[in-house]
Amino acid sequence: MASPRVSRLAAAALVPFLAFAVHAARSRAAEEAAPLQELQVRAVVMDPRTQQPVVLLEDKKAGKVLPIWVGPAEAHAILLELNKVAPPRPLTHDLMRTLLGALKGEVARVVITELKGGTYFALVDIKGPGRSFSMDSRPSDAIALALRMKAPIFAKREVLESAVPLGEGRRESHQERLGLVLQPMTPALAKFFGGGKPEGLLVAQVREDAPAARAGLRRGDVILQAAGKPVTTPERFEEIFRESNGSLILAVRRGAERGEDVNIRIEFDPSGGASPQ
Repeated sequence: MASPRVSRLAAAALVPFLAFAVHAARSRAAEEAAPLQELQVRAVVMDPRTQQPVVLLEDKKAGKVLPIWVGPAEAHAILLELNKVAPPRPLTHDLMRTLLGALKGEVARVVITELKGGTYFALVDIKGPGRSFSMDSRPSDAIALALRMKAPIFAKREVLESAVPLGEGRRESHQERLGLVLQPMTPALAKFFGGGKPEGLLVAQVREDAPAARAGLRRGDVILQAAGKPVTTPERFEEIFRESNGSLILAVRRGAERGEDVNIRIEFDPSGGASPQ
């Protein structure tokens, strides 16, 4: 049996350890209880400087957007879900949704947790039968999955310090302002669109109630010219769009075989700030 003196020494030695353990537990609890702000996916745009897709997450309460640069594949997956378009074959995030459903799991929420070294980090909180857990994820994958699972997206307050006020220092791209997503024509696409000619830009998506949709532009149309100038890349279309002032005339080819050539005038608000959606 240990002597009282040894017991007192052991207890004294344990005090710093116990204090550290209590502090660590409190720190974890404080981190878990850190205030979160819900965000909405506002749009996917192209950074004109880097030609890299950017997901804009909107904090409606603060009137700010959090830009997150993503890869082309993830941007495509996010755009498909935003526009309610089903791919011909399941993509990675569609497979993840199917797997979770088969295992009776659900995505409770996505949390963008920190910005470190210019890179954002995220957690996907998953609930399953009898247990819940969090998985580390790239924000782009987490966002694409959250949209498919109808799960809310949050960010920690310290992450939102890098958010910018809506309309500050930026002008909306043609994707945001006109509500359309374009992609270059290829010989493979020309078999189905544009009368068989691999020229112009294919209209891949048109957002409902946006200026492009109101003007009559349709998914599957091929834009040959904008403001009388040939367009073969989305970047060139963006340049012409930025030179326009509230109106843009497009030469469009419509139809899969011979194609019908039509002119479409898109009227839009030329102001540089972001418009509420």
